[in-house]
Amino acid sequence: MNVLALFQWLSHSAIGLYVQQSQWVFAVVETIHLLALAALGGSLLAVSLRSLGVLQRIASRQLARELLPVTVLSFVAIAVSGVLMVSGEALKCYYSPAFRAKMAALAIALVISLPVYLAQIQRRDAYLPWWLRIGAALSLLSWLSVGVAGRAIGFL
Repeated sequence: MNVLALFQWLSHSAIGLYVQQSQWVFAVVETIHLLALAALGGSLLAVSLRSLGVLQRIASRQLARELLPVTVLSFVAIAVSGVLMVSGEALKCYYSPAFRAKMAALAIALVISLPVYLAQIQRRDAYLPWWLRIGAALSLLSWLSVGVAGRAIGFL
């Protein structure tokens, strides 16, 4: 199955048709998506800032462990709401360069952020290795790219 066929199927699925035909579903799903994005962004920002040495009063292990449920739940909410939003405008997303940029940025953000986050859970507070600092900065930049590309979908 090619990607266009997948997007066409999604557009014509029962969920896709429901999202397209409902007056309120897309708005509610988008609100959930944005709230979950704020929660994810906040948790990743805190962990990344701790990695950069900004939030030194908080133990990195404790911070990362306590924010892990927020991070995981918000990412799941973003993924589910994202699929619902795409199903409502699947063909628009398929042809959108901004959507493709967002998906590429999301893949990069996940690849960069996951090791930084896991390293924070396992590391001691005494030493901040250089790779963790660079990874934290790149994580913040990559998630910012996801948000900017996501916002551009509405304009392109």
